[in-house]
Amino acid sequence: MNRRYVPDLKDLHSLAERNYTALNRLLPEGNQGVTIQIGEQMQFELSRIQDARYTSDFQITQTAPDVADYLQARFLVRLYHDARMAEIIDCQGQDRLTAIAPGLTSGRHQKDEKLQLSRHLAEWLKLCFRQGRANIEWQCAPI
Repeated sequence: MNRRYVPDLKDLHSLAERNYTALNRLLPEGNQGVTIQIGEQMQFELSRIQDARYTSDFQITQTAPDVADYLQARFLVRLYHDARMAEIIDCQGQDRLTAIAPGLTSGRHQKDEKLQLSRHLAEWLKLCFRQGRANIEWQCAPI
């Protein structure tokens, strides 16, 4: 007998809230985007794609000239400002991501893919804070 998968919303929402806070710390105030260098070979570009009243979408793209495009990381993160949560809504072109995927017959999707992607975003953010470097131009107030 197959047991129905029930997501742990407490863990999922807690992780989304931590990701929101971390991503907001990563982005400079009022900036449209930033480039983060990790080590000598890895570079990511964060660019604001769309702003709405309660949400902002950011494209995170790995840019490596020596690596084929289809091998580079690329995901779209939506920030929900009213709920203070962040989630990946598109990863490598897969945009139909759900917390529960009924009828998992194809083997293409995991039953807990939203949780896995939230953990992926959390790990990526940790990597950026621990080893990343960004060129940020600070705006100073006039004296």
